[in-house]
Amino acid sequence: MLVFAFCWLWFFIKADKSRVRELYPVCIFTSFLGLLTDLMMVHYQLWSYSGLPHALYTIPLLLDFGIYPVVAYLFCQNLPERWKQILKRAVFWMIPAILFEWLTMRLGNMQHHMWWSLWLSLLSDIVIYLSIAVVYRYYRSAYEQGRLKGEWA
Repeated sequence: MLVFAFCWLWFFIKADKSRVRELYPVCIFTSFLGLLTDLMMVHYQLWSYSGLPHALYTIPLLLDFGIYPVVAYLFCQNLPERWKQILKRAVFWMIPAILFEWLTMRLGNMQHHMWWSLWLSLLSDIVIYLSIAVVYRYYRSAYEQGRLKGEWA
């Protein structure tokens, strides 16, 4: 709950709110991606959460609709043009995510099962950030073309 509140506070302080229309598609994509991974988590039991009532639902939904879209918005609002720089940015942004997962595991609020590990989380975080960049760059060009034609105010 504290991370949720911190993310939204950080959003209200740091987000360029004039770019909501431009960045909205990547926020939706990130929420969808979160829901998809939650379905995997429920079906395959690769990881689980505890510590809140109905942790199977409350924690993933807080992440999917509260934290992930904010992180995607802030990650993309200053995204560099070159892929080498984007990869560096993804690694930089992955560090707090993996540290948070490690901490929640140490505190007992998250558990890995079967073959899932922190290393796989690290790898998947990098893939997720790069996919966010791909989706953003794809939709940004469509947004800019529409804005140039005067379709969006």
